Amino acid sequence: MTSAESRWRVCARRSRYRLVLALLALGVAVSCGSLPKTKYYALRFPAPAPANDSKTNFVLGVEHFRSLDVLRDDRIIYYESPTQLNFYEYHRWSSDPPTLLSELTARALREMQLFADVCLLPSREPVDYILKGRVFHFEEVDEGSNGKARVGLGLTLVRSRDHKVVWSADRQVERPIQTKGVAGVVEALNASTEGLLSEVLPGLAAQVERDFAQPGQSR
Repeated sequence: MTSAESRWRVCARRSRYRLVLALLALGVAVSCGSLPKTKYYALRFPAPAPANDSKTNFVLGVEHFRSLDVLRDDRIIYYESPTQLNFYEYHRWSSDPPTLLSELTARALREMQLFADVCLLPSREPVDYILKGRVFHFEEVDEGSNGKARVGLGLTLVRSRDHKVVWSADRQVERPIQTKGVAGVVEALNASTEGLLSEVLPGLAAQVERDFAQPGQSR
């Protein structure tokens, strides 16, 4: 081996060594907090109602809601225009929106004390009704300087004994974002969700109570 080749190999080893050190330094910088800390958010659930007798002896099973593919992500979504969306990378839901809305709807129906029991499916317990849902919207929408939160949900109630759809409803509710920052977006999405459920669930309750009042329908 010539002296020139020997010097070239030494220089190559030193270059590789410097590259390894640079990569290690970058890894240490990232681990020491150069990246923003991820924040997690949850929907506001209603306070538990006092224990009272239910209005019917029916049992309701709530399926996990379906959704558009983009909503199967725990990152909070915002629309910059009607055709352009993005995510808050470091602001995430505690679960994906379909899961959150399934659980919140089940909780709201349980607190209405309409059913003897409300369970999330699958369940070993036989159910008299199955509630299906599809989430269409759950995002921030920017409109100039005024942003708003948009929630869209479709619900369908199926009677188990004859597999008949006895009730359905589609709703979309929007609320203005009153506070700056992602916390304001979350608060507005909470308000939109509460408004939507307060509009739509009384219709479901009325249908179930009509079924219960019919001779031979109760257990």
